Amino acid sequence: MSALIIFSMTLSSLLMLPLMTQPLSLGLIIMLSTLLMCFISAITLSSWYGYILFLIYVGGLLVMFAYVAALSPNVLFGKGTPMLFFSILIFPLTLIFYSYPLIDLSSTSYLHIFSELKFLKMYGIEMVSPQMISILIGLAIILLINLIVVVKICYYQHASLRPFNN
Repeated sequence: MSALIIFSMTLSSLLMLPLMTQPLSLGLIIMLSTLLMCFISAITLSSWYGYILFLIYVGGLLVMFAYVAALSPNVLFGKGTPMLFFSILIFPLTLIFYSYPLIDLSSTSYLHIFSELKFLKMYGIEMVSPQMISILIGLAIILLINLIVVVKICYYQHASLRPFNN
């Protein structure tokens, strides 16, 4: 049941992304959804994978949003409509996900693939197994995109971070 609540909170926080206009609130929502997605991966895959995923995402987000927050003007926060939207979305999403139970695929014994690779979860190397390599490649692509965005923000001749000539 706790996985159901975490999954519905994750989806409702992801649905709040278009409502954010300030970079600090956008960074907070992205960090919150990252934390909740890491909880879900820790429940379904392994806790080690959730910890590493959280550290990598938070490190990249802190660097990226530090530059964005330094460059953006000071905008006052508006009313609490995104929080109201978030609290309204939790209940329907919980009802929707209640009909789809979350099952730890690596602990089911009727799947032959996972019963053969049970030692991978014990030693913490299931992230680089052939079945999970697509997640690792997706993580590398997301980190590469974050790196390119940070470099484009801080590009010396085209960004506002360059020194002013007097």
